[in-house]
Amino acid sequence: MVTGRALVSRAVIAALVAVAAVATVTPTATATVTTTASLNEAFYRLYSPSTGDNYNTTSQSEVINAQSKGYSYSGFDAFVSSSPQAGLIPFYRIYSPQRRDRYHTVSWDEVVSATTTQGYTYEGVGAYVYPPNSGVGVQFHRLRHPGNGDHVLMTNPAEVSSAINSGYAYEGVAANVGA
Repeated sequence: MVTGRALVSRAVIAALVAVAAVATVTPTATATVTTTASLNEAFYRLYSPSTGDNYNTTSQSEVINAQSKGYSYSGFDAFVSSSPQAGLIPFYRIYSPQRRDRYHTVSWDEVVSATTTQGYTYEGVGAYVYPPNSGVGVQFHRLRHPGNGDHVLMTNPAEVSSAINSGYAYEGVAANVGA
């Protein structure tokens, strides 16, 4: 069970998150954001050791409920918004029960493709974020494991490098988020 003490504070996370760019990253899109929105919702990462699935949520109750389904709280990734604001875009969440994979994307075309051809189900807007490579906030890198199909999001370049070294393929900057 996750307690209030297990959910790490913003100041601690900000101190832990490196804001350096990953040298091997090729930007997938750019945008300029002229307003700064308030990103104050914690974006927790959950992990299932039995399926290898990582996914994120802003809901503390979902973090607690996921534990009864074999997931564990594996970290705190970033700050996002749970409501639309100027300068933010939707971060859609989709899920495949066959692949046991849940992930986020800012691309509606990717949602349509995954739900119509790959067996994913649209779960709604999981959060609101800055556009990828917008120059605001920090980059939220998305990786995918070719073996089990798992997608994972990370802001920490050292963690990204470690995931790549353990077999994950780098898919690019999924969004920019708060740290």
